[in-house]
Amino acid sequence: MIYRIITILTLSPIATSFAAPFDSQDDHSIALRGFAETWCIDCHQQPRPKADFDLVRVLDQVDEGQVPDALSRILQRLDARDMPPADDIQPDESSYDDAIFAIESIQAPTLTPLRPTVRRLSRYEYANTIRDLLGVVIEAEEELPVDEISDGFDNSGDVLSVSPLLLEKYLDLAENIATRAIAYPDDSAATTRHFETEELRARGRGSRKGSLWILSSRGSIVADVTVDVPGEYIIRAKVRGQQAGPEPVRMALRLDEEYVSRFVVEEPYGTAHVEEARVELQVGTYAVGASFLNDYFNPESEDPLQRDRNAFVEWIEIEGPVRPAFPTPIQRHLLDQAAALDCEGSLSCMVEELASRAWRRPVEARDVEALLSLSTADDLMWVRMRRAVVAMLVHPRFLFRIERQATDPSVDRVLDDWEIATRLSYFLWATMPDEELRRAARAGELSAPEGRARQVRRMLKNPRARTLSQHFATQWLQIRALSEKTPDSKLFPEVDEEMLRLMREETVRFFNEILREGLPVDRLIDANWTWLNESLAEHYGIEGVEGRRMRKVALEEDSGGMGILRHGSILLATSNPTRTSPVKRGKWVLEALLDDAPPPAPPGVAGLPDDGQVSGELSLREMLVLHRADPQCASCHIRMDALGFALEGFDAVGRPRTMDGEVPIDATGELPDGTLVVGGGGLRDQLLQGHTQRRFWRSLVKHLTTYALGRGLDRRDEPMLQEIVRAMEQDPTMHRLILEIVESPAFLYRPGDSPVMMERRSAP
Repeated sequence: MIYRIITILTLSPIATSFAAPFDSQDDHSIALRGFAETWCIDCHQQPRPKADFDLVRVLDQVDEGQVPDALSRILQRLDARDMPPADDIQPDESSYDDAIFAIESIQAPTLTPLRPTVRRLSRYEYANTIRDLLGVVIEAEEELPVDEISDGFDNSGDVLSVSPLLLEKYLDLAENIATRAIAYPDDSAATTRHFETEELRARGRGSRKGSLWILSSRGSIVADVTVDVPGEYIIRAKVRGQQAGPEPVRMALRLDEEYVSRFVVEEPYGTAHVEEARVELQVGTYAVGASFLNDYFNPESEDPLQRDRNAFVEWIEIEGPVRPAFPTPIQRHLLDQAAALDCEGSLSCMVEELASRAWRRPVEARDVEALLSLSTADDLMWVRMRRAVVAMLVHPRFLFRIERQATDPSVDRVLDDWEIATRLSYFLWATMPDEELRRAARAGELSAPEGRARQVRRMLKNPRARTLSQHFATQWLQIRALSEKTPDSKLFPEVDEEMLRLMREETVRFFNEILREGLPVDRLIDANWTWLNESLAEHYGIEGVEGRRMRKVALEEDSGGMGILRHGSILLATSNPTRTSPVKRGKWVLEALLDDAPPPAPPGVAGLPDDGQVSGELSLREMLVLHRADPQCASCHIRMDALGFALEGFDAVGRPRTMDGEVPIDATGELPDGTLVVGGGGLRDQLLQGHTQRRFWRSLVKHLTTYALGRGLDRRDEPMLQEIVRAMEQDPTMHRLILEIVESPAFLYRPGDSPVMMERRSAP
């Protein structure tokens, strides 16, 4: 089986030709030069081109038939309408549109066909699918390697490669998962494994004394236990306490690094104490034991018996499984399904049911026969099923989202119902289709817009839609790796791992509510509420929130709501460890919210220090002013810095502030057109007005469409993006956005090998 996968993966893709669908590059080169000479060349030519950008050289390259990378930079600026600068005379919309179309046309022959790469399941999609298929929970981060990022997301088919090492990992995982999912009838018998002193080992300061282990300080005594049958087990330990000090001996039963039961040993040393705890264990090896929690030593005590508190461990044992391991939930489901289909006890019937769910479409009789051929008819039924499950999980039809090739490669092919069901489920849930979605596919309902809309509305109300917040929103907003952005512990000691988790959870819950309720997308920027618990509220200085539970909290803000602009997750992720970073915050606004990422800093240009140290008596703002004086830096920083300064009212860990040390905060930024952006409220207003609001919508549309399709977008996708943005003008909600993506040709069709013709875009 594994060799078959390798064979499929190593087939070279068939090269396809791509002919330019335009009359003549010369015509478009002339049109672009006409626009540039009218509006741009006065500033961008030798001997001193502004921003060190020589437009004459670019135009000459185009005239020679080249397609320079600089065209994308020009296109970005024209799309944003910030070139020519606002203090110059501006072209009309028709002129902008003609120049944009000319650049798109020049670039088109260099673009490859839009055929999507066969997509492997990402590690999170794999874990979610295993959970929903077999009821087995695996930790994606621990079991599978990190997936590469492309176009901002980790579900892009272009980078979800498969190495021989990963294939071996999939095979090992499949065997482990099958063992956990399919139990044998004789697995139900509970056994007790007893570990005496010589079979135990110490973690920390522990020593043996006869038949006992002594813990003279905080530490543990553990036994290494291998579990072959999943189920409920009982852990026991026989311990003694040497009492001293103001409190009794405190201990805990542990499973690997987790305490599963804390307890007090109040008896004197002469009386033994037996403690037990019940735990759910999967197949694997564990360190099971007892830990000493409250060491005490006072050699100056007048009473010799009160000078040293210690704990003693005599033995450890584990019993189980104490609940029948057979049948597991998936086995009960298969038995029930077989009975419902009048094929009770039929192995073929059960294999067909499970394979059709695993491979996300109906299977043929020959598929079932191939799976059963891996064992003999003399083997026990569940032995054969376990082997079939292993084969299902390493098969390309499980590991990859395979879609049929078009019969006529020159024509785009509409997806069938099963392929649409798969695209919907992995877009909205990052997992396999559920039974209702499979029923709709079986009935042909997903071929009609009303059937798709009905399923989308249902799926967005399902708790599994939270995965869209967990996997799309955190990557789009650049906070997925928040746990790795620990601020300086000396300056911000209260921001620990738990606080970072709460900050991320605030943003996930906030986005999930907007998604679930179908609220306007502008609420992302101007909502006057968020999700907090007591710890996070105290961090922000918000009163009246009690308890550990996260709940929706209305905010009292003088300038109105600011949505994610005031979330600690984003403000911390866009800061340095010791101080805020207006540059990083402004860059984040441009990248995430406006899809207008600035180019990398030119080689040899020094950045500002990350450690909060400023030069001489200059403030951070004054240093940035000097930085912008360099012509190589000015064109980008004049935009970034203004947007970033508007968020200076929040410190490096997201807390509101009016002072930076002894210096009053100046949260004012000036945009290239002279507009003043004052504070987070001013930034919100700027993002939600006029052309900038449309750019924010387009950015969200582009990022969510990229995530939904699992591929990067290029200029040929622009008409589709503009069409979705126009639809949002009528109903700017998250539900409408998702429905428009689902109804787009890019979502419902698989492109053929023929060139994709570009359409001329109408003026916005």
